Order: sequence, then structure tokens, then C-alpha cells
Amino acid sequence: MSSESQPESLSQRQQSIVDWVRRHGYATIETMAEEFSVSAQTIRREIIELNHRRILQRHHGGASLPAGFDNLDYSFRQIKNADEKKRIGKHLAKEISNESSIFIDIGTTTEAVSKALITHKGLKVITNHMSVASVLCENTDFDIILTGGLVRNRDRALTGEDTSEFIKKFKVNYAILGIGSITSEGNLLDYDYRDFHVSKTAISIAEKKFIVADHTKFNSKAIIQTAHFSDIDAIFTDIEPQQELMRVADEHNVQIYICN
Repeated sequence: MSSESQPESLSQRQQSIVDWVRRHGYATIETMAEEFSVSAQTIRREIIELNHRRILQRHHGGASLPAGFDNLDYSFRQIKNADEKKRIGKHLAKEISNESSIFIDIGTTTEAVSKALITHKGLKVITNHMSVASVLCENTDFDIILTGGLVRNRDRALTGEDTSEFIKKFKVNYAILGIGSITSEGNLLDYDYRDFHVSKTAISIAEKKFIVADHTKFNSKAIIQTAHFSDIDAIFTDIEPQQELMRVADEHNVQIYICN
């Protein structure tokens, strides 16, 4: 069985260029060359490559976000930190037994987990992520249940009240959840209020609750509190968090897995 290949990762400089353009909307080659202490020719080569991959829009003398960037955002997030997400996925997959029942949430890191699970046997998977369902359908030994709900086109997610009501019908061994942000106080935050109820419901139906999050999720800017460390069992990440967060994890018996 073959699974969909991981997108090619951006180099550190390419990722920095994209982040810079996302913050400013448009940037000139000269500005970025000065910012990153490289030649204008080097920046121009990187922009040509990013334009070819449809991550940035090349202009004379600079670059901007492409038209319809909202629809591209999920593709960009697949590429960003792809190697770290792949390691997280492989590590978590080792914790899942064959014949288990699982809820898998939306997100690029949960999608990486689904790819790592493809060689398991007899899994029963409930998901609100069309991309996860597509990946796991390659294993004909799996039972895949796709929730109902409103389709959010930009990331192929199913979300909303109908999704939550559907999930309530089940009990599973594991819930594997993505997250927008993890604070040093142990709060788990997200960006879209429609995802709040889905995550809360998934936590309520699972025996074991696992969060997957690369290092960029620590103290990022999400605003909607979904859960707290007291609600989960483990976090799988790529870099050890700050000591304050490690202390809070220890207080609530949350296992931190460093996947490097």
C-alpha cells in the first residue's frame, strides 16, 4: 500500500521569506535581501522557486501573497515544518495499537499522523477531516467514518454543530487532536469558534486524548480556549517546551513526547 507523499519542505530561508511576506503583504527584493543579509540575486532565486510552487506571487522587484491565498493556506501549512510533523506522526503512531478505535481531528499534523498509521491493522477511524479520510482509505482493512457537518473549503474540514452531534454517538480508545496554540499555563486554544465544540466533544468520547503540535504552536496567537492540560493525556511535539509549561504538564500528569 502506498500513501500520499509528504510535500517537499521549505528551506529555513524560504520559510522566513514566506513568513515575512505574510506579515507585510508585499516585500521588495531589496528589503528582504537586507533583512536576511543575503544578496538580491539569492532572494530573487528563492522567489522564483516559491512562485513556481504557488506559495508566493512574483512581481517585478518583489513578491506578494498569491490571489486566493485563503484556499492555498492549508497547502502552505502542509509544507511548513513538514519534517517535524512527519516525525510527530511516526512517533504517535507507535502508541496506537492495532484494532483500536480513533477519532482524528483536522490539521496538517493530524494528517501526518494518518499517513504514519497506514500500515496498522483493523483500525476504526472517525474523522471530520476529508484529507485524513482520503489517506486512510488506502488501507482496505480500516473502517473509516466521515462525520457530517459544514465543509470548510480552505482546509477540507467538516465542522459545526452537526459535526459535534454526530461525534457524540461514539466512544473511542484515542482522540488525536490538532491545536492552534498552547500557552505556558496549559491552556489549549484555537482560531475558529466552530472548531471549539468539535474538539470538546472529541475529548469527551475518548479514553486517551493526544495533542499533536509542532513548536510553533507554543504561545502563538489563537484566542478561543478549547481545553486545558487537565483534559488530556499527552502532547507530541518536536522541541521541548519551556520549563513553565513542563511544570504545568507534570502537575496534570500530561506526558510530553519529544519527537526528534
